[in-house]
Amino acid sequence: MIAHVAEASERSGRVVLWLDPETRCTPALLETPVRLAAAYGAEVETVVVTDTDADDDDDADDLPIRRIGRADGVEVAFTQSKHQRFELLVQRYRRAVEEAGAVHRVKVRHTDASGDAVDRISEMCLVRGPWNIVALAHVPALGGHALISTLLANVSGATGFLLCGEPRAAAGSRVVVIVEDADRLPSMLRAAERLTAPGGNVHVVIGADTADEHADLEAQARLLTAGSKGVEFEKAGPMFGVPGALTEVVARMKPSLVVARFGGSALADGRELSRASAATRAPILLVR
Repeated sequence: MIAHVAEASERSGRVVLWLDPETRCTPALLETPVRLAAAYGAEVETVVVTDTDADDDDDADDLPIRRIGRADGVEVAFTQSKHQRFELLVQRYRRAVEEAGAVHRVKVRHTDASGDAVDRISEMCLVRGPWNIVALAHVPALGGHALISTLLANVSGATGFLLCGEPRAAAGSRVVVIVEDADRLPSMLRAAERLTAPGGNVHVVIGADTADEHADLEAQARLLTAGSKGVEFEKAGPMFGVPGALTEVVARMKPSLVVARFGGSALADGRELSRASAATRAPILLVR
């Protein structure tokens, strides 16, 4: 399936941003899904999913927390329950998304849900789909493979998944595409070209284990991109089955965005995905 998100007027998809207030999110990180939506003329809908079973268990333990701060050189104390802190973080993150939406002229909506997060996101993408991209503010190193695999298996109304990252390069300046098969290359290139800023380039990295596979895939990729402007091929060489062999190569390129397949040789599991996100400090768009 093509990594694509529907325009707002089509009413058949949007960027679904799954917010987790328990993890640290910065305005720069939350701007990435808004930029993605802007590139497609789409909307952003944030969703915060609460676990009702966990809420019931935590009711008795939701004791006020006393914090000490300083205002005008004077120490002040205030109390804040776990629930209040959660709600304040939700408001803060949603306000950051709204501010980014105002800058990029992207309409932002908000949704609250309860229960299993994968089920709720799947329902959202079915109700208004199938051209959605699900943006994840955070993927844990432990259990990340299971989470992404579960999303891929159950969220049929999504064409791709965006792992937000702290950018260290100007948005759209250097989009890197990790190619592991010729079939996915055309759709990955279309997504990369749309997300590349004027004057930016698409950098193709071949992800193959052996020298023969690398040469064959590169030949197919060069044939498919013949005549395309702004497409460059990087000399990465074969991976020889070494986990994470391309991570440092891509990190040294200082990408503004990485487009790759999850579960392949380059990003085999959640641990490697988290490592790649930390090393590149770039958003990663995962395609099916």
